[in-house]
Amino acid sequence: MTARTSAPVPAGPAAGPAAGPVRRWVARRPLTAFTAVVFGAGWPVMSVPALTAHGLLPGGALPVEPFVLATLLLVMLPAAVGVTAVLDGRAGVRALLARTVRWRFGAGWWAAVGLGLPAVTLAAGLVTGRVLVLDDAGAVLAGAVLSAVGALLLVNLWEETVWAGFLQTRLQQRSGPWRAALLTGVAFAGIHVPLQFTDGATAGSALAGVGVLLGAGVLVRALAGAVLTGTGGSVLAVAVLHASSNASNSEDELVDRLLSGGSPLVLALAATAVLTASLVAAQRRR
Repeated sequence: MTARTSAPVPAGPAAGPAAGPVRRWVARRPLTAFTAVVFGAGWPVMSVPALTAHGLLPGGALPVEPFVLATLLLVMLPAAVGVTAVLDGRAGVRALLARTVRWRFGAGWWAAVGLGLPAVTLAAGLVTGRVLVLDDAGAVLAGAVLSAVGALLLVNLWEETVWAGFLQTRLQQRSGPWRAALLTGVAFAGIHVPLQFTDGATAGSALAGVGVLLGAGVLVRALAGAVLTGTGGSVLAVAVLHASSNASNSEDELVDRLLSGGSPLVLALAATAVLTASLVAAQRRR
């Protein structure tokens, strides 16, 4: 495992005097512009399932997944690419997208992002009295790998192009890793707020869900920041980490099916903190 600095943001042509007023504003306030687009256009799309579930729009209960994917591919990703184009031109966009296939970052980092969270979460479960459930373990592992690869290619890679590749990288270079993790975690939790009002949610359950999202988001973004630094800014590495995080903390996913005793979310959050501390300590020693 080798430590590297995160990828520099290309210094491209900023909007000059001949550019329009919107382009000049984006060049002056890129993160404000990105946030305004993501929340201004993303929240209405993400809110449709909640509005139909509560009878405020026709259609009844709708699945949330199509609206999450639409927000990602039609709002968030274009916002990140568009702001990058204003700041850094085509070269900056190419550099951002090239990081989605940056795979040369050492076997140790591959093990950390792909296996670290599931392994540490399972260990935490065993330490706290859970029991391994090995019935059909081979089928469970095969299903988890297929699910993770599908999610990686369809969702996680593009989601992390936005969060890790664009927002967290720029915040990390501007404000340092911990502030970047905090601010990116807040944005990550914020875009998911409308989903907390689906499925008959009450104000109390929605508030609790937002709190969990916020805490988990900041923890995961701290780990993502360590991975960005250690892999030279690889978006692919953080996307693999995101997929392995979902396999560790979600119900009916890999760790949940291998451990007895209910949802592994608390165990996975503890594992995230442990793995983050371990990676940061290893980088500092080097």
